[in-house]
Amino acid sequence: MEEIKDYNSKKEFPVSKEELFDIIFDNINVGIDVIDYRGTILYYNKAIEKLEGLSSQEVIGEFIFDIFPSFNYENSTMFKCIETGRPIYNNIQSYLNNKGEQIYAIVTNIPIIKDGKVEGVVEFALDMDSIGSLYETFNRWYSSKDISLKKGKGKKGANYYNFGDFKTNNIELKENINKLEAISKYDYNVLIFGETGTGKEILAQSIHNASYRKNKPFIAQNCAAVPENILESIFFGTEKGAYTGAESKPGLFEMADGGTIFLDELNSLPVYPQAKLLRVIEEGYVRRLGGKEDIKVDVRVIANVNRDPLGLINKGKLREDLFYRISQIYVEIPPLRKRKEDILYLSRYFIDQNAKFLNMESIKLSPEVRHLFVNYPWVGNVRELKNVIIQSMINLKVDCGENVIKIKHVPKYIINENNRKRMKKILKVNKDKSYEERIIAVEKELILEALDRADGNVSEAARLLKIKRQTLQYKIKKYEIENVE
Repeated sequence: MEEIKDYNSKKEFPVSKEELFDIIFDNINVGIDVIDYRGTILYYNKAIEKLEGLSSQEVIGEFIFDIFPSFNYENSTMFKCIETGRPIYNNIQSYLNNKGEQIYAIVTNIPIIKDGKVEGVVEFALDMDSIGSLYETFNRWYSSKDISLKKGKGKKGANYYNFGDFKTNNIELKENINKLEAISKYDYNVLIFGETGTGKEILAQSIHNASYRKNKPFIAQNCAAVPENILESIFFGTEKGAYTGAESKPGLFEMADGGTIFLDELNSLPVYPQAKLLRVIEEGYVRRLGGKEDIKVDVRVIANVNRDPLGLINKGKLREDLFYRISQIYVEIPPLRKRKEDILYLSRYFIDQNAKFLNMESIKLSPEVRHLFVNYPWVGNVRELKNVIIQSMINLKVDCGENVIKIKHVPKYIINENNRKRMKKILKVNKDKSYEERIIAVEKELILEALDRADGNVSEAARLLKIKRQTLQYKIKKYEIENVE
């Protein structure tokens, strides 16, 4: 392989082109794979490994349809590229790997042509989740750049959110958020309690941006992500010589001086550093690891926990004195399953938010999907709902059907989990009954669900159950089901 020449010195570069390209292709965040004209996979970089959940060892040398069974000669853009010899740009795809895992990507296919013959295809794939995050980040920057330019400076860190970004249709939560906005200007510490995915960091950033500290640093740290052996140096800093290789470096509290520090998942922090944390909050001084002098810091603390704080105190996982010191303002965000009015409200918001990016208009949820969403437990809360909406919209886009998200477009795990939960509940209630009685209970529940989805219309419910109308009428009478048309 030809060696790369240094342009100025004319000396040989110690890395060959092939080695250099391997370094480049394995460290960019674009998935790259190559097939020959027969469909054999020849190249598979690290980004595509991550995107498709497979290793290069598993796929190189294999036939592409064996690895991705949802593709065939009719729907594969790679084979269309081989057939036509023309590139295909920015094609949104939803497909399965041979492990049954769903993949969402924007794909570009470029033919490899030699002597007028298509020898293969290079595919470039972008992860939809990464693109969505990048798009949101750009949108926030773009919407605020005029203000930032007028001020002569941009925002520090990633504190993009304001209270208007926290969306809810729940009356009680809306009132609490309005109260929180009104008192955010008062310089008290804040503790937010809410399950993962409920929007705690949106509130934390909103509190900071509504305070007089808004033009000062907002430093966020996930406590669960900090290794226990470097906790003190991360939070409080280090002095040179504190340990082998240590350099003088400020900790997060020094970096946040004048602004706000956000301690995400505080309950993940071991108990022993909580005492030092309490001291810093109470006294307003930090001492670096290996240091001899106290350094004054002016910091507002916002923290969140994803477990009931009183339960954490009782289990010895949260110091009681620390709880009282950081909960001068206390906010609780109920999980999504306990504010069902927000499920369809937020679904509509996320549909509208992503429609422009996906070039889609007037997207609606079918009655079946609305029923499914309202009854699904949403363990991942708003974050999970947002992800499901994006996946469903991508599936609808790929399906090229009417602008209605139907059951077939929703991720399968949602449907399976909903069915599993409902059946488990039915069987548990009827656990002391005979096999025949339990089967009847399940059948009755399925009929009731279909009637509910069909708003009591027997013909529509029969269609959903895929049985004759007369059969359904017989069973309604048999099980003495009332309130139907």
